[in-house]
Amino acid sequence: MVKSVDTTPAVLRLQQMAQALSSAFAKSQVIEIMLEQTVAALDARGVVARLLSSEGDELLPVGAIGLNDSFYLSGRVDAGDNDLVRQVLAGEVVVVPDVAHEPSYPHREAARRQGLRSVIAVPMQVRARVLGVLCIYRARADEPSEQELLLASALADLGALALEKADLHQSMLHIAAALNSTLELQPMLEQVLQATVTEMQLKAASVRLLDPKQNVLRLVAAYGLGRAYLDKGNVHVGRSPVDQSVLLGEPIVLYDVETEIGFEYPQEAANEGIRSVLVVPLKLKERSLGVMRVYSVRPRHFSPVSIQFLSSVAGLVALAVENAELHAALKEHLADLELDVAEWHRFLALG
Repeated sequence: MVKSVDTTPAVLRLQQMAQALSSAFAKSQVIEIMLEQTVAALDARGVVARLLSSEGDELLPVGAIGLNDSFYLSGRVDAGDNDLVRQVLAGEVVVVPDVAHEPSYPHREAARRQGLRSVIAVPMQVRARVLGVLCIYRARADEPSEQELLLASALADLGALALEKADLHQSMLHIAAALNSTLELQPMLEQVLQATVTEMQLKAASVRLLDPKQNVLRLVAAYGLGRAYLDKGNVHVGRSPVDQSVLLGEPIVLYDVETEIGFEYPQEAANEGIRSVLVVPLKLKERSLGVMRVYSVRPRHFSPVSIQFLSSVAGLVALAVENAELHAALKEHLADLELDVAEWHRFLALG
């Protein structure tokens, strides 16, 4: 017996949004789809999407529908100075049945002038990490139903997942462009590291290549690190259990380098302001070329997505290192050939 399919409006709305988002690779597309679907699904007067700033201290407007620019762009929304905002950023759905009677609601007067009465503020989150807030405004003062709240949360979470996908897509494009910028190894790696730090919102990054004869990891490129830290010397694989594991193919996360064992230069890292480190291998098939590190100024639990992202970047870097080495070898061989040809011409001239 074939089971009946649930075709309630809420399920159909989620299906429509998922289908629309599946082909969206730009953040602007994702935001537009999310706003349009939310307005239609919840009979909203308007919707505003705000994303956390890279510092995590402010909610920045990234799109709105059904509202004046003067409303949704006006006023700063700090992440920590309002109970309602703090609740949403903690992962809670917050309902304001009537903004006219809620003194703690930001921009209460502006909302009233726009004819907005009730608000549903929904966290946009991926794996418990809040990316921002979806604020849904309605023209009537009321309490939304349980089904409406569930639908609002599902729409916001779908949008957050699509935003993460769009971010990763754009990040890989930027890093691929850096990899293709030059065949000279150090300038290419420096551009890749700069792009990686920017995309992952970190302090710094570095690439060290393995010298198998000396069993050390030599620094070949870095971005965002001070001279004192760069001058600390090579990493000795025998003294670094972290790098021993990474060279065998295992990414390692150090949540706090001051307290975790296995990191060769913990005091130098603390002096540099480094707290967390993610280290991934540079592998070419089964051959370990070295390691790639990224550094955070605050303790950070790198998610599986972040680890996979950096591992993918490291895989591209390993290929680029091999190509750059081949390019350098070909240039050297070409120079030798040119020298041989010049000598041969001189010999013929003498003859």
